[in-house]
Amino acid sequence: MIKVKVPASSANMGPGFDCMGVALNMYNEVCIEQIDARGVEVVVLDDSRRFLPTDENNYVYAAMNRVFAKAGKKFGGYRITINNAIPITRGLGSSSAGIVSGLAGANYILGNPLPVDELLNIACDIEGHPDNVAPALLGGFVVSFRDGDKVRYIKTDVSQDITFGAMIPDFYFQTKKSRNVLPRYVSHKNAVYNVGRAAFVAASFMKGDLSEIGAGVKDRLHQGYRISHIKDADYVMRLCRRTGADACYLSGAGPTIMALITGDETMFKNKIARATDAKLRDWNLTMLKADNNGVQVFE
Repeated sequence: MIKVKVPASSANMGPGFDCMGVALNMYNEVCIEQIDARGVEVVVLDDSRRFLPTDENNYVYAAMNRVFAKAGKKFGGYRITINNAIPITRGLGSSSAGIVSGLAGANYILGNPLPVDELLNIACDIEGHPDNVAPALLGGFVVSFRDGDKVRYIKTDVSQDITFGAMIPDFYFQTKKSRNVLPRYVSHKNAVYNVGRAAFVAASFMKGDLSEIGAGVKDRLHQGYRISHIKDADYVMRLCRRTGADACYLSGAGPTIMALITGDETMFKNKIARATDAKLRDWNLTMLKADNNGVQVFE
């Protein structure tokens, strides 16, 4: 039996739409064991079993099948047991974690015939874009884009002095719906606005200097359109800024709001706790750090 541990991820990070993300120390765990059967069993231990398929449509199953097929092997005779700590449909990369755990687990079982870059290409092919799968696989902060059938990326480790305050609500915001609220076209002016800020955010993380990151995470391509459909999201973002966050952005497609804190994280946590107790009872704060390792497989 092997255990696969894969981190959550926070994508877009303001202006980096579909191309920027960071891995966080919240994990899904998948156990894969051989069984005396020809097929594949999928067992989900946590509450997400209400939503996740347990057949070939399950992301872990589908990803494992892709690796076996790529290696010219028949996929069967395994039990996949999933325990998800990453909440689904919250903008924290739950689907990407499933994909990456399946790819890494299958590759390990087969003796690692596929290099990491090839696993990333397959992950992006399944997910559609690399912003979550890249940090889930590689760890750290990753800028990536799809170039034909290849994903190109640059990764850097993130200091443990930086805290990510995830404001996670009790409700969902379906990714498909979140895509549908976006405009079909954007102006040249707004594209330029985002290009500059995306480059600024990337440079800040690569340099390890987030002193001006608050100005960089602003966005005109997706955040405003999505936040208007998420209850209290605009208020939560303003609250995070007022209580000491250096920057605040919509994590992925939402509804989670992510705060970046380089100062006193305890003070931030206490102030947010008082505010959520009083006005935002359906929002919860989870304090996270970056995960610089990415997916890990253990015997």
